[in-house]
Amino acid sequence: MKPSSGENVIYYNGIRYSSINNLDKIGSMHGVKRVVVFCIMTTVLPALLIITPLYLRHVVFADVPYALTESDVVEIKNGISSIFCAAHSLQMNVTFNAIQLDKAPIISDQRKHVRLRKTMSLPDDTLEYWGFYLLKGATVNLKVCSRYDGARILVVRGEKNLRTCGLMERNVSKFGAKMDREYKQVKFTFESAEGRERYVSTKFPIIDGGEITDDNDLQNIHNDSETELHLSVSDNIRKEELQRELLADDDEEMINRVKRDIGHLLDTKIEHGGNAINFTDSSSDESSASSFETSLLNCYNGQILLTEAFPPSHLCTGINYLENGERMETIHSIVSDGYYYYIFYSDNDEEVNDIYGIFDIHKPTLLVPTNSETKTCNNITECIFPMRFWRDETVIVEVPMKEGIVYQQNDTILISTCQPRMSVYIIFPVAIMVLILGCAFI
Repeated sequence: MKPSSGENVIYYNGIRYSSINNLDKIGSMHGVKRVVVFCIMTTVLPALLIITPLYLRHVVFADVPYALTESDVVEIKNGISSIFCAAHSLQMNVTFNAIQLDKAPIISDQRKHVRLRKTMSLPDDTLEYWGFYLLKGATVNLKVCSRYDGARILVVRGEKNLRTCGLMERNVSKFGAKMDREYKQVKFTFESAEGRERYVSTKFPIIDGGEITDDNDLQNIHNDSETELHLSVSDNIRKEELQRELLADDDEEMINRVKRDIGHLLDTKIEHGGNAINFTDSSSDESSASSFETSLLNCYNGQILLTEAFPPSHLCTGINYLENGERMETIHSIVSDGYYYYIFYSDNDEEVNDIYGIFDIHKPTLLVPTNSETKTCNNITECIFPMRFWRDETVIVEVPMKEGIVYQQNDTILISTCQPRMSVYIIFPVAIMVLILGCAFI
């Protein structure tokens, strides 16, 4: 519709006018905004670029100590990065072996044999234990005998440091023990060298006087559970002399050690402890024996793989008797990595019980590639592995045993050091200069 000739029409056009003198200030920062940006670029960001590499070098990728002992096999990866580390340095005050792999280690079918001959003297209501870290595929063969009545063995699956639950203070609370879910897989056999008469049982006494009985056919024990533990008669194994005793190692000593910061433990030393070594006799009531065993079973409630007594023999006076005399023998096949403890204790108010045992341990070994790119260090105290940029490389360290025997010695410290890659760290100071130059364009 067109407006009539008599109407006034007014049109508005919104235009912003600016002075010609202010044209250079349009779109630029000024005032408080400009001051804030300037402070960030000259103070905050440069400070971050200075603190970040220092934090990475001295905190994230600082030297990492590892407490190792003979027979330890450890994957070293904490505090190491192929981006920020040009080389991986290892140093220890005893000789060790190391290898650098392009990928994660592979467990081979070959086994390493370790034999331990142990002698224990256990007063009433005392214990002594031997702990092993075992990988899948390992086996532990144990022959054991006692001179007097009351000797018992308890096999449990536990943690790195075996908890005591106040057993050293002789806890007197009474509870029944809950067996591990794999207790029905246990069969134990006693062998006599003369008549070879075998007594097979699947009963496991518990504190309240009841018993757990296996009603299933013991010939068909095959499943995917974590551990299979059974006892049987096997061939005699050749004799080897153990040259020194293992280090007595209890929970309090472990607390004061250098913290073991290990990414993946492949093999470690044998743990040894108990309260029979420094035992001092003290008065107790008639229920002390039962209360000690009650507390022991209750402490490892749900982790017990085997609890059983073994018959005494007055001929059990030394290790040699285990080769020819009556004995109980266990074969422990491991299908899951973990810590396993063999706890020996005595319930004899009259005699200090002598217990003799032979451990034959067959441990899996690592499959080492033989290609030309594999780098190794053998029988040295210091080793340096160059690291390629952005590559997932693994370093394995082994502290070898002398002639296959574990010697008595304290833990030694392995120092793992990341040698900085300067081509990466130089980025930070260069970025600071770029920021400062950028301030000229604010």
